[in-house]
Amino acid sequence: MEYLIRDINGIDSGKYAEISALLPAETAERIKRLKPDDRKRTLAGRILLFDLIFTLYGKTEFNVKIGKNGKPELDFCYFNISHSGECAVCAVSDVPVGIDIERISGFKKRERYMLFSPEESEFVNECESEKRFFTLWTMKEAYIKAIGGTLMDAGKITLVKDGRPSAEYKGYLLKTEYRDGYALTVCEKAR
Repeated sequence: MEYLIRDINGIDSGKYAEISALLPAETAERIKRLKPDDRKRTLAGRILLFDLIFTLYGKTEFNVKIGKNGKPELDFCYFNISHSGECAVCAVSDVPVGIDIERISGFKKRERYMLFSPEESEFVNECESEKRFFTLWTMKEAYIKAIGGTLMDAGKITLVKDGRPSAEYKGYLLKTEYRDGYALTVCEKAR
């Protein structure tokens, strides 16, 4: 599994135009209707996907299809894209993979957090609440993306065991890191 992270402001407009030209017409049209910042984030994710596919597989042309629950798919590998604030990330693997990035900000402490189990809410509220909240949120999102689920599945899983976030859940490995005010989690099916 490989993943890339990129600041969307570091991409020149020519690269955005180049990637837009490679997308299927309906995808390019949908992206064109987005707000400018959302368009940049979405295209930055596609740029990272193209870069990783070329680096790992030597392919410059491939078709992204939409699978179960609207999850984008390729027929020769697995991938996932996420973006938040000024960052976009993409992961590519030979096994199911999910990735999520969130800017660590805007946290509001609560007794119970929607889509968190009681154990997870307790973990968040013990200390370092903001960092713990975004750690669990990115873990849940990355796992759900890896299995091809929906956001409503987040409430059905508990990723805290013995007072700590799990590094493994139901055959999937989770790894979280922090960069420049962001929490990033990658989830990959164990080999």
